[in-house]
Amino acid sequence: MPKAKQKKLNKLSHKDMVEIIARAAEAKQALDLKILDVRKRSKIVDYLVICSAESEPQLRAIEKEIDKQLRNNKIKGFRWQGLVRSGWLVLDLGAVAVHLMGAAEREYYNLEEIWGKEAIIYHY
Repeated sequence: MPKAKQKKLNKLSHKDMVEIIARAAEAKQALDLKILDVRKRSKIVDYLVICSAESEPQLRAIEKEIDKQLRNNKIKGFRWQGLVRSGWLVLDLGAVAVHLMGAAEREYYNLEEIWGKEAIIYHY
């Protein structure tokens, strides 16, 4: 296989990863899905994907769907941090970070406010 084609298959852009994650979360009816572009305010991460769930089973379902879709797209070697019962799961993919939260935890920590409303590039 030509190098250029192989590179394209194995290397997704950060925006592509965000899109895969957002679609997976939406497929499991994630609540208040937001994508934040924080490149102007952070040297560590480019995009944040933040969404909520109404229950622990829904948190687990969203986590598993995101995991499945990332692996289907050849993104491997990642691991979720946190416990479903804590109400907050984090996935660090380098330039993209995912925060999957219970509704109460989302309201309490209000991550969007920390980064500023101007960072929100998608709200579902």
